[in-house]
Amino acid sequence: MYDEELYKKSWNDPLLSCVSQEDIPKILVETTHSHAIGETPFNLVYDSEAVLPAEAGLPTYRQKYKHLMARTYNWRVKNKQFKIGDLVLRLYSITHPKDKDKLSPKWEGLYRINRMIGPRTYELEKLNGDVIPRTWHASNLTKYYV
Repeated sequence: MYDEELYKKSWNDPLLSCVSQEDIPKILVETTHSHAIGETPFNLVYDSEAVLPAEAGLPTYRQKYKHLMARTYNWRVKNKQFKIGDLVLRLYSITHPKDKDKLSPKWEGLYRINRMIGPRTYELEKLNGDVIPRTWHASNLTKYYV
């Protein structure tokens, strides 16, 4: 933004389609190397080249915050893993989304783990051997203790 007019800068030079003719020399001087001394204005002021944080190898505040949140979440998450043949109950509200009353049951059925699809994804079967058509994530299952 220069004098309330927008201009975009590419890698080599500004795209001057939005700038008036009088402002072009000022913008070109500010954004390009000086041929007389061969330095950028940033280099003249700070005596070093401008380096992005990613190039310098320093983590940004956003990266630090993201790492902290991931570590806190992973510390608090409960890892549920089941073995093939374990008896489980599945979440009632997933199969009956309209029945969300206070007195409706939280868990339903008694199912057996038939096979493991992914690290936390399972295929269930009823106790009589009928396979349930969809897969279930471990967060929607709980172990049934006999």
